[in-house]
Amino acid sequence: MNDLRAKVDMERLVDAHGAAVYRFCRSLAFTREDGEDLFQDTFLKAMERPAKLAEEPLRFLLSTALSLWRSRKRKFARRERIAPTEPLSEGTDAPAGGPEEALLSQEEAVLVRAAVAALPERYRLPLTLYYGAEMKVYEIAETLSLPVGTVKRRLHTAREMVEKGLMKDD
Repeated sequence: MNDLRAKVDMERLVDAHGAAVYRFCRSLAFTREDGEDLFQDTFLKAMERPAKLAEEPLRFLLSTALSLWRSRKRKFARRERIAPTEPLSEGTDAPAGGPEEALLSQEEAVLVRAAVAALPERYRLPLTLYYGAEMKVYEIAETLSLPVGTVKRRLHTAREMVEKGLMKDD
């Protein structure tokens, strides 16, 4: 009976917060497959700690995803030092405006991703949480354990850095 109750609760949790957590995982990972893996691992980890979910579920899920991502990033960096790999490019879905618009949209997405990826982590994470997970500034501050003013300043700086990175390419 407890398993059934846990399954129903997890389904409700995914229904309520799944979209925000998925967007956050995708924006952290930059590839669909890695983002989906991170998303699934986040909810699996959440099932191990149901007491934490009762308090602030979205905050717990996002901080769990962030922790898992950082761990994977460290693991990948160690592996890259030993045996470097070449990244594979991922195709995007074509917009309705035809091939020219699809190409422009794809190029723009690549440029924005590259500009965001080039940001230092301290600026990239608040930007990703704000736009990717659609969190409010105070929620980001709580999740990252930072003052609200620091989050606002980092968001502002990150936007400027992305804009400069995009302007530099023109």
